[in-house]
Order: sequence, then C-alpha cells, then structure tokens
Amino acid sequence: MRMLTIAMVGMVLVTAGSAKISGGQMPAASFTWADQMHGMSQPDIMRHLEQRKMLIRERQKRLEADTDKLLALTTALKEQVDESNKDILSVDMIKKAEEIEKLAHSVKERIKG
Repeated sequence: MRMLTIAMVGMVLVTAGSAKISGGQMPAASFTWADQMHGMSQPDIMRHLEQRKMLIRERQKRLEADTDKLLALTTALKEQVDESNKDILSVDMIKKAEEIEKLAHSVKERIKG
C-alpha cells in the first residue's frame, strides 16, 4: 500500500512537471491522474510509471541530440559566411540555413509539447 501511495505521488509530480514544461497548458479533454489509474493494479501502475519515465528520457535524449546538431550546423554556417565574399551566398550556405530553420522549428515544437 505504501508503494502504491509513493507511485501515485510520483506520477502526480511527473505529470505536474511535464505540464509546467509545456507551458502549463493541459488539453481540455485530459483526465486527472486518479481517473486514468482508477482500477489499475499496482504492477500495471508501476509499469505505466516506468514507461512514462522512459519516454521522458528518450525525449530528452532526442532534444539534446538535435540541439547538438543545431550547434554544429550553425557553427559550420558561420565559418562558411566568415570565409565567403560578402556579396555572394553559396547554394550550400542556403541549404544549410534551411536545414537549421527546419531543425530549430522541430525542436521548438517538441519543447512546447
């Protein structure tokens, strides 16, 4: 019973934390944590908590990888711009800028939630 209580408190904290990260906006049709977990056995709740933790870790890893890629792309673009003639933009620089824009938009949307 104590483990179930700890699991419930942990899930509430995770849910509250993810709502805060996504700007505090919760979908209108979302159910409370208690409604979602009602009738689930303790092993099911624990499995659900582990899956939720794993999804959060994976999301964080993807965000870190994408921001690292953004850094590398912007650094490479800056080097190209610094080395180029101020009146000429290469096709490669334009493609790199477009790739940066797409990746930055993707990261922004995932951060919003």
